[in-house]
Amino acid sequence: MMQGQEKDKGFLFWRELGFFYVLLTVSCLSFFPIFFLSAVDLFTDHRIAAPAFAGQAYLNNTLLWAHVAFAVPALAIGPCLFMTEFRNKYLKWHRYLGQVYVICCFISAVTSLPLALANVTGVLPRVGFSSLAVSWFGFTYMAYRMARQKKFPQHRAWMMRSYACTYAFVNVKIYALTIMFFDIDAGRYLTQVLQSCFSWTTNLLVVEVYLAASTYTGVYAGRKIFKRELRKLPAKAGLLLACFGTFFLLSYYLFPMR
Repeated sequence: MMQGQEKDKGFLFWRELGFFYVLLTVSCLSFFPIFFLSAVDLFTDHRIAAPAFAGQAYLNNTLLWAHVAFAVPALAIGPCLFMTEFRNKYLKWHRYLGQVYVICCFISAVTSLPLALANVTGVLPRVGFSSLAVSWFGFTYMAYRMARQKKFPQHRAWMMRSYACTYAFVNVKIYALTIMFFDIDAGRYLTQVLQSCFSWTTNLLVVEVYLAASTYTGVYAGRKIFKRELRKLPAKAGLLLACFGTFFLLSYYLFPMR
């Protein structure tokens, strides 16, 4: 009994440490998109965003503005939705903020998809960002649907997957700052591959491992359950690879590289 309690305490410690890391990085890096929106005039015919719609620079730039502007509230709201005490004490606010989060994710994901498919850097960044956009939308929709059906364990799982995609922005900036700080000669293409393909899939892997190891209440599920749930990861990875392949074909035929 004591051994089980020690395992739960250790598991909860690492969970709280991870949550603190998320809060810290979100707080420190949220000013980057705000600075970008204030410093760059996107409401112009000068091409800034990816050429998703040929000859429509103003439209493309507006899509980029919407993507960034609606991603910021989702990034900031997300951690509040995982606070158990806040949810139990202020359930109405939890629901309200959840609805705002869902709307922001939907708009940001939809506006980013055409820009992702037309990314000028190359095919892999296109595939990575496009898969992120669709996964983000799909995970958020499932989280909303499970909440409406009052299936709260499933709602928790899908919300964590959704925020893994939302949190990708933080990793995008961390990769860029790390490369700049250590003066790594990564090149634009490799940097974009890291940002588009690994900024969210690594988050998703951490979430899936955590979900496999924990119960709905957030305590350690035990070795047998953990090992059983981990066996599902290859099938989930296969679905993700299928998503990557789909957007490779879409990008190739809709926006052929020249």
